[in-house]
Amino acid sequence: MPQRPLSDRYSTVAVALHWLVAIGIVYNLVETLVFFDDNTPRSAIDLHKSVGITVIGLVVMRILWKIGNPAPKPMPSLKVWERKLSVSTHHLLYLLMAFVPLAGWLHDSAWKGAATHPLTLYGVIPWFRIPLFGGMNDAGKDWWHETLGGVHEWSGKLLAILVALHIAGALKHQFLDRQPQFRRMWFGK
Repeated sequence: MPQRPLSDRYSTVAVALHWLVAIGIVYNLVETLVFFDDNTPRSAIDLHKSVGITVIGLVVMRILWKIGNPAPKPMPSLKVWERKLSVSTHHLLYLLMAFVPLAGWLHDSAWKGAATHPLTLYGVIPWFRIPLFGGMNDAGKDWWHETLGGVHEWSGKLLAILVALHIAGALKHQFLDRQPQFRRMWFGK
């Protein structure tokens, strides 16, 4: 089967998934880094969980779409180091876009109060917790909850750094290098 020619733009589906994932990640990062503290209301925490689980699903869809629909080739104007940094950053972004919310879901699943507070996405869709901690005593659950919370927090901070690097790279190429970077990842012709 012959390969279709690659465009210099991402497909409409890839663009839509990119921006939906970006909105979810930026929302959760800003909410967590700026607004979360010991007095955060349960409704905000529940929304954070809902957005995180949604991001996992969208990332899986992005990966599946990417397998069957190759991305455009890197811009020819990129220097070798820029191309290597871009590829490395994108690989780490994909890894962390799945890992951070999964670590959060595991963190929530280990919560000893989980049985008395069902997980409901957006207050409407009943959702399950990952059943790794069901037979554990409260001390074990507390240890896993605390440990996975730390993993979720620190991997989230690394994700925030990579998102900032990704945005900085896109801005550099668009405004300093005067390349049509934004056109590649936006809707329309």
